[in-house]
Amino acid sequence: MTNDVTTHRGFGVVLDPVQFAAELASLKQRPMYEGRALYVKLPDEVARIFESPLVPMRHSLAISGGVALPVAVATFQAAGTQVVCLVPLATDEARDWLIESIEKQRRIFVAVTIDERRQLVVMQAEPPVQDFTGREWLAVKDRLSGWRSVDPVAEAMDVLDVLRFVEQVPESEVTGVPVQERWIFVCVPYHQDGAGAGAAEASVASTGVQASALH
Repeated sequence: MTNDVTTHRGFGVVLDPVQFAAELASLKQRPMYEGRALYVKLPDEVARIFESPLVPMRHSLAISGGVALPVAVATFQAAGTQVVCLVPLATDEARDWLIESIEKQRRIFVAVTIDERRQLVVMQAEPPVQDFTGREWLAVKDRLSGWRSVDPVAEAMDVLDVLRFVEQVPESEVTGVPVQERWIFVCVPYHQDGAGAGAAEASVASTGVQASALH
C-alpha cells in the first residue's frame, strides 16, 4: 500500500429489508428505498463529499477469486476518497443482498450513519451488471448457489486475503484523480457477530487474490 494513502478500517452490516426500513423510518423525510442495503458509519466530512453533486464519482463491483469463500467488493469513490465494502458471501443473507441488488434493485444501496449530524444518508450506485444473462454473471450465480461451508478457517483466511489485496492496490475509479483516503469495511449480516471477519483481519497470513470485475 502506498504511503500517501490514508486507510481506515472497520465493520459494517448487511441489512435485510426490515432492518433497512427501520433505519429509514428514523428520517424526517423518508426516501422511497426498499430491499437490502449495506450499513456503515462515516465522519460528516466524508459523507458530505459523496453528497456533493459537484464531485466526480465512480463505483465498481468485483467478486474475489478466493477458493474457499467468494467475497463481493463494492467500491464507491468521490474525488480522491474511496469507501470499499467487503461482503463475505458465506450466508444466505449476504448472497441474497448481492443477487437482489443486481437483478431486482439494479443498484447497490449503502446506508451511512453520521454521528455528528445524527443523520442517515443513503449512497447508491448504478446497476453493476447490465446483462443478467451474461456468462460472467451466470457463472457467479452458479458458484453462489453451489457454495457450502467446508473449512471456516480457510474461509476466514480468504476474507483476510481479499482485505490485504484491496489495501495494497488502491486503484482509482476516477480517471486522473489519485486515491488519497480510503474507508474499508467488512460487512456481515446483523445477526452475525463478525468473528470470522474479525479473525481474518487480525491474522497476519496472506496470499495473492485476483478479483474479476463485473462493472
